[in-house]
Amino acid sequence: MIIAILLSLSGSADTLRLSLDDAIRQALAENPSLRAERADARSAGALALAATRAFLPSLRAEAQGLRTTDPVGVFGLKLRQGVFAGGDLALDALNAPGAFGGFATTLQVELPLLAPEGLFGYAAARRAGEARAAGADRAAGATVVGVTQAYWGVQLAALRLSALDTAWAAARAHEAQAEALRAQGVVTGLDARLARLRAADVEVRRLAAGAEAENARSRLRALLAVPEDAGLVLTDSLRADRVGRCGDANACAVADRGDLRALQSGAGAAGLAVKAAWAAQLPQLAVFGAVSHHGHDAPWGAGSGDWTVGIGMRWAVFPALSGVAAVRRASADADGARARLEAAERQAQVEAAAARRLLEAARAGAAVAADAAEEAATALEQARLRYRTGAAPITELLDVQAAATHATLTHLSARHDLLLAQALLDFAYGAYDR
Repeated sequence: MIIAILLSLSGSADTLRLSLDDAIRQALAENPSLRAERADARSAGALALAATRAFLPSLRAEAQGLRTTDPVGVFGLKLRQGVFAGGDLALDALNAPGAFGGFATTLQVELPLLAPEGLFGYAAARRAGEARAAGADRAAGATVVGVTQAYWGVQLAALRLSALDTAWAAARAHEAQAEALRAQGVVTGLDARLARLRAADVEVRRLAAGAEAENARSRLRALLAVPEDAGLVLTDSLRADRVGRCGDANACAVADRGDLRALQSGAGAAGLAVKAAWAAQLPQLAVFGAVSHHGHDAPWGAGSGDWTVGIGMRWAVFPALSGVAAVRRASADADGARARLEAAERQAQVEAAAARRLLEAARAGAAVAADAAEEAATALEQARLRYRTGAAPITELLDVQAAATHATLTHLSARHDLLLAQALLDFAYGAYDR
């Protein structure tokens, strides 16, 4: 939030120094898609408030003023205002009264005594709101994973570009070395041509890597909701070790996942909807009361008042077969909600197990890639020495250089995959769903 405010006030591109945790906090506060999910969750949560009429009193105030020549209206206004006189009973006065007006102010209250359908409906609305909130939590977890992937993607793209820069510089150095050796009569011009060809190949890859590095930064900026021209300095290194939240097998449980909590609440809401459908067949009772004041010159001026109290029952004794249909439909919806929850729980277990296996493979792969990168660096030094002393052709040096570059890029990708696998394991267990 603070970062976005500073950017909006400055009116120009600022350079943001962000750790991964900083980037996650920024996205959780400002990502527009996540803000929309949370707004939808708040909207769904407000539906329960609308259902409180099932057990809370409702109070309504009305005030109106009118003037009429309608015989019935004039008769009622005079009677309510307490100004009805004997002359008003004359047939001419009753049939063709003069225009008459007044004001009426009414305060009405109603309190449900028995509203089982509304009570179950309120409970169902609360569970539905909880389901939507849990869904927003899952969206927050997905945002964290997206930011993590984008953050490490930026770092990987930058390091790949740096590795290709090094490979391109090495290829140009090999070309210069071959030209020097040709001038000494040690090799032919073919060596320099082969080095130039390799440099051109690396240059093509450098150009593509540069574009991908910019694209990766754009994706991260979009997730963080910062301007496209904002500079980014990412302070967490791709090569640094980072411990995931669910590294320990007992640290997390799939029940923490927001999507499962959403389905659980949804199944609960569906079960309550069945009870509400049954309760709709029962009578509803409520007490009510009203206090009114009727004035001629002002809403609360001189006049008269009255009050009313009562109790009422409403019961749809036989609404054809609509009640049966409502119960059957609600029961089918509840069965479907429970089945979807069961399927999602099984799928979550599969996803968590798969994510843990992928993390273990990523750890082993990163270790293997690190060893290979070290071996490639040693082999490259040996190849350079062999070519410099004339013990090997330039093709060997170029091949070893290509292998070293490939090993470096593979090591970087393995480090990226390891960090992302940790985040995906946490996401599979719902560690970010808060």
